[in-house]
Amino acid sequence: MIRAVLVDDEPPARQRMRQLLDAAGDVTVVGEAGSAVEARDVIRRTRPDLLFLDVEMPEVRGTALAAELPEPRPFIVFATAFDHYALDAIAVDATDYLLKPVSRTKLAATLDRVRARLARQRVEHDVVAASVVQAHMWPVALPGIPGFDCAAASLPARGVGGDFYDVFPISDAGRWGLLLGDASGKGVAAGLVASAVQARVNTAARHALLAPDQLMAAVDRDVYGTTDGARYATAIYGSLDTTRRELTLVNAGHPALLMLPAGGVSVDRYPATGPALGLIQAGRFEARSIALAPGAILLAVTDGVTDAQDERGSEFGDDGLGRLLAASRHLSAAQLCETVLAAVRTHRGTRQDQDDVTVMVVKVQ
Repeated sequence: MIRAVLVDDEPPARQRMRQLLDAAGDVTVVGEAGSAVEARDVIRRTRPDLLFLDVEMPEVRGTALAAELPEPRPFIVFATAFDHYALDAIAVDATDYLLKPVSRTKLAATLDRVRARLARQRVEHDVVAASVVQAHMWPVALPGIPGFDCAAASLPARGVGGDFYDVFPISDAGRWGLLLGDASGKGVAAGLVASAVQARVNTAARHALLAPDQLMAAVDRDVYGTTDGARYATAIYGSLDTTRRELTLVNAGHPALLMLPAGGVSVDRYPATGPALGLIQAGRFEARSIALAPGAILLAVTDGVTDAQDERGSEFGDDGLGRLLAASRHLSAAQLCETVLAAVRTHRGTRQDQDDVTVMVVKVQ
């Protein structure tokens, strides 16, 4: 239901409007006022969705009342016998301007506009709420892993993003799970898939104690079973053994993990060892082990980094990312993450509304 307040110094005009709104079926009048002064209190108490407002009233004009309303404001429709206040109505961002006597046809068109704006407003509110929930699912700061400097950072393109990451202990024996991924699509739907994959990987690693290749196969079956292949996610998952300084890695259709060896100038790339999660019914995943010598740096990114385009359409690219990693090896993990994000923002220039960007760095101390 649309909750409305009527403000008009003429009682017959308010009565006429109430009758018209009753006929609309989905509008409830929650308050009335005979002046702008009286309306201030009514609006504050009822917090309506929609305000029907006369212009010419004693003491304070309707346009002056509209201009002083604090956010979040109701949608404002002026209903007046005078047509020369239209520019004033535009100045206060009114939804519509109706001339008295208000016809059913004109009012119906106005209510259609209000319904459409309310629907958009509610979707935007849901997106903001979902982005807050998603942000709480990500670690505020990565946990400290003895012998390693770890950090991650993300730049969502919208309120809710498809990128996700996590770092968590697997056991008391110095084993940690490292996860970074990207769900297909945009917005809330992608965010739901991202959150589901993150939760399933965490549960399978910590409670089922599955090996990385078995873990990714299990998550793949779960995602496919709930989406029938309509949604999928690429991901890198690694089991880090801090005692042996070894990473057991599975890459599920994700951009290659980069490793800059200690003292090296060129990066090693570790591409996909299996399909994206949920893309096919029974994907096969291969794990590979990477020895981590002191001074080595691991860099994982989502494709929003390498696919970022400048004004001419040129991509940031794998080579650019590799050169940036080599030039920034002296930085801490957190500084390196911010350096990559800053480089992507600079490369995008005026084209900032592209894909989500997420970066994870692990430095072997």
